[in-house]
Amino acid sequence: MYKTLVVHHRSGIGDLVWHVPYIRAIAENSANGKVTVLARPSCMAADLLAGEKCVEEVIEYDRRPRDKSRKGKHDSLVGQLRLSRELRKKKFDRIVIFSSRTRYGILALLAGIPLRLGFGFSAVERAFLNCPPYIKRFAGQGSWVYPEATNFAMAHRFTTQPIVPKLSVPASMLDEMSLQLAPMRRPRVALAIGASNREKNWGIENFAHLAEKLLERGCSILVLGGPAEKTVAERQFSSLAATRPQQVQVMCQPSVLRSAAALSGCDLCIGNDTGVLNMAVAVDLPAVGLFGHTLPLKHDPLLHGISGTDMANISVESIMKRLAELNLLAPELFAADK
Repeated sequence: MYKTLVVHHRSGIGDLVWHVPYIRAIAENSANGKVTVLARPSCMAADLLAGEKCVEEVIEYDRRPRDKSRKGKHDSLVGQLRLSRELRKKKFDRIVIFSSRTRYGILALLAGIPLRLGFGFSAVERAFLNCPPYIKRFAGQGSWVYPEATNFAMAHRFTTQPIVPKLSVPASMLDEMSLQLAPMRRPRVALAIGASNREKNWGIENFAHLAEKLLERGCSILVLGGPAEKTVAERQFSSLAATRPQQVQVMCQPSVLRSAAALSGCDLCIGNDTGVLNMAVAVDLPAVGLFGHTLPLKHDPLLHGISGTDMANISVESIMKRLAELNLLAPELFAADK
């Protein structure tokens, strides 16, 4: 069995969620049923993969961080060489690169990793790889990340078919979150207010208006985000949370796995095209995604999309009507919106 390093190139949390089933599949063909994952800090891999028994270690690849105010420790040639020496010490037999970037093949070669698998889109990239088959770029519409990861995993027979991404959340974390959400009456609707960029953000005022409509119908609201959303979320929802403590909670904290545990205690998620939306369906929670500048995702049948020419064209009324059509919650709650 191979001691395997898996490279996850993409920077988003949702992108990593899509790769989880294939990381597991690769681990089944690796030493001790485990792999090491090389990933960017922004995808929160150490946190998100903490419940995955097949992940032995997460190594951060800190190159070109999203926060432009700082320099990544692997941005320079010196940083890249330092990383290659660190990898060489770990004596990996195989590297599986979920990317078409040539630099990972070069890094693997410098680290002395004998078996090097990658997408191989270009001749230059393939010059540093040595384990075909290679795949072609995704030619369809919408996000290419999950389709290309799937095609790569199938080409190398880590799997025989696409795998719907699902997350493993520690039981202790699920129990903790169950206690925290216990005072909230059901149905509980999680609002995923975070977004990786402005174009994907529906806006906190719109979410507040939607929350009011859902509260009127007897739902409870869990406002879910990260530290970046904490101030604006607490300001917008503080009065509702104070007057309706059994129906409104704001949870904007740093652990994405803890957010996944919170989603497991809800009945529906509505949110921007972001990592939380993908985590929701990965813990088997039905979700309604708001897609303005991006096409709706289709990798999981639990994920339903609402489209607009941009986010501003998605109205609260259109969401309420869609909820009535989907029957994801008790139909009588939305009879007035049909």
